[in-house]
Amino acid sequence: MAHYTKEELELYRHGEMSVLGRISCESHLKHCQKCAKLLDELRDEDRFVDELRDSVLVYKELSRKPATPRTRRSRNSG
Repeated sequence: MAHYTKEELELYRHGEMSVLGRISCESHLKHCQKCAKLLDELRDEDRFVDELRDSVLVYKELSRKPATPRTRRSRNSG
């Protein structure tokens, strides 16, 4: 059985395959654990990249906010 390459599975998951190619790939994935596992790994990588991107956006947003005073001086410190 011929397996799909990483590049072909990338095309599949991004909807860039022809209709016939997609049907063939879907049929293959139902019977081939190796390709199905690779596809799952690629999807996991996408989720990781999305989470990383979201974290960077949150960090950038937090770093733009003005700093707030950390603590007030005690009344007895003066």
